[in-house]
Amino acid sequence: MLYNVAQLLKATAGSDLRQDFAGDVSLGDDATQTVGPVHGQVRFQKTNQGILATGNFDVTVRMQCVRCLEDFEQALHITFSEMYLPTIDVVTGRPIVDAAKDDESFPIDARHHLELTEMLRQQVILNLPAQPLCREDCAGLCAVCGNNRNVDPCDCVTQDDLRWQALTTLALSELPPGD
Repeated sequence: MLYNVAQLLKATAGSDLRQDFAGDVSLGDDATQTVGPVHGQVRFQKTNQGILATGNFDVTVRMQCVRCLEDFEQALHITFSEMYLPTIDVVTGRPIVDAAKDDESFPIDARHHLELTEMLRQQVILNLPAQPLCREDCAGLCAVCGNNRNVDPCDCVTQDDLRWQALTTLALSELPPGD
């Protein structure tokens, strides 16, 4: 998703351009993948430093549940606000030295093209759940037989870990009567 922002860079601060976009974003990870293209809206606003890109997009991501290890799809709605700094002065054509030093913004290339794809990829990764669950009440895998308890509940008996027995006994002895 490449946009030529040369005219916007020549405009006064506060000028803006609004665009709808759709495109593919690869996360570079085999375990987590986008399903279909991302769809969204972006507003490019000229600032004194460069271009501020704000907007939102929708994407569906295929992930693996951490409890049952089944693949599932989850829709995400993501809002963003990112700064893009020019690397070449649009009027003089000279390189801008300060742009290379800023690690928190994205560059506008020498031909005054602004690329959204990398920023969108990073936004998807930042908005992925830390512990993806196929559903809130996922029963997970049986620790004894390995069956997916969402599909096939089992009657396996789990043994308590003997290393915790002393702590369990202590906790039960400190409970008030009647609990």
